[in-house]
Amino acid sequence: MNILLVSGPGISLKEPFNSGIEAFIVSFANQLVDEGHAVDVVADEAEESAKFMLVNPFAESSSEKTNFFKRFKEKRQFKNLNVDSYDVIHYNMFYPHLLNEGFHFNKTSFLTLHSPADSKRISAYKKLSKQGDLTFVAISERVKLQYDQALDMDIPLINNGINMNLWPTKSSSDREYLLWSARINEEKNVAAAISVAKHMQLPLKIAGRIVDQHYFDEQVKPHLNNQIQYIGHVTQRELNSLAKKASAYLATATWQEPFGLAVLEMLASGVPVVGFNTAVPPDWEHESVLTTASLRWQDLVDLVKMSSDIRPDTCKNFASNMNIQNMTANYVKLYRKVLLKEGIGKEAISAI
Repeated sequence: MNILLVSGPGISLKEPFNSGIEAFIVSFANQLVDEGHAVDVVADEAEESAKFMLVNPFAESSSEKTNFFKRFKEKRQFKNLNVDSYDVIHYNMFYPHLLNEGFHFNKTSFLTLHSPADSKRISAYKKLSKQGDLTFVAISERVKLQYDQALDMDIPLINNGINMNLWPTKSSSDREYLLWSARINEEKNVAAAISVAKHMQLPLKIAGRIVDQHYFDEQVKPHLNNQIQYIGHVTQRELNSLAKKASAYLATATWQEPFGLAVLEMLASGVPVVGFNTAVPPDWEHESVLTTASLRWQDLVDLVKMSSDIRPDTCKNFASNMNIQNMTANYVKLYRKVLLKEGIGKEAISAI
C-alpha cells in the first residue's frame, strides 16, 4: 500500500519531539515501512535514519503580513503536491485549510483525532465532514466519546501504540527519584509534582519543552535545587535512561489528556504511574496505574507510597498490550475497509 502521512508546514520530526503527535507519526511511519508499505510523510524535516521518505511541498516561510496570506500560500503549495501514486492520505494535525484543499485530490482520506474536542476543532470538523469523505479516527475512549457527541457520528477507535523496543524495562532495582515529563505549561501542571516531591522530601527530575516561559519562571525555576532538577527537553533515549532509576512517574495534567503517550512510555520502561484521572485514560484500570479523581497534589502522596510495591515487569506487561504492531495492524485494516466501501475492488485491495 502507498500511504501519505501528513503532519504540516514547519513540523520537525527530529528528536526531541515537540509533542506526542510527532512521536506517533515517526513510529507509525517506520512500522508501516517495516511491514512492506511505501510511506511518504509531509513535514519540514526528519532524522536521516527515518525509514520513510520526507516530502516537503512548502517553501521557506516568508514574511506574509497576515495568517490569511500564509494559509493561502500553504494551500496552493499543498494542492500542487503530486498524490497520484497514493492509496490513502492520512492527516494527523489541525490544519483545516490543508484538509479542505486535500478534498480536491479525490483520495481516500483519514484524520486521526489527537486533541480534545474543543470548540475550534468541532466547528472546523463539522464543516469538513459535510464537504467531502473523511474518516475520523479516535485515539482513546475519551476522545471517541467527545467527538461522537460533537460530530454526531460513530468514530472508529484505534488506541495509540508505541515501539516497545524503544522503551526497554529498567534493569536497575535502584529507585532514586520521582520523574515528571511533558510540555511545561499550566495545563500539564508540573507545579503539583514539585509540591509532592517537596512534601515527601524526595528528589524529582523534570524533563520537557518549556512552552510557557512565564509559567516556568513563576512555578518551576524558584524551586530548582539539588532535590528538584530540570533536565531539559530530552530525546526518547534520554527519557528512557531517566526512567531506569525512577521510583514513580507523576502524571499531573489537569486537562483531559487525549491519550497519555508519556504515561504509556513510562509503563513500558517499568515505571509505575501516579496521577490525576484527567492525565490518564479512564479505561486504564490496572495495578500499575494509581490515580485519583481529586486534583489536589496532597492526594497523590499516599499513591506514591503505594507505588513502591509495584514491580517493573507488572508495568511492562500492561503497556505491551498497546504496542505499535497492534496499532498499525488496526490502521491498515481500517484503510482496506474504507477503500472497499468506497468502491475499490477486492482484487485491487488485496494487491495493496
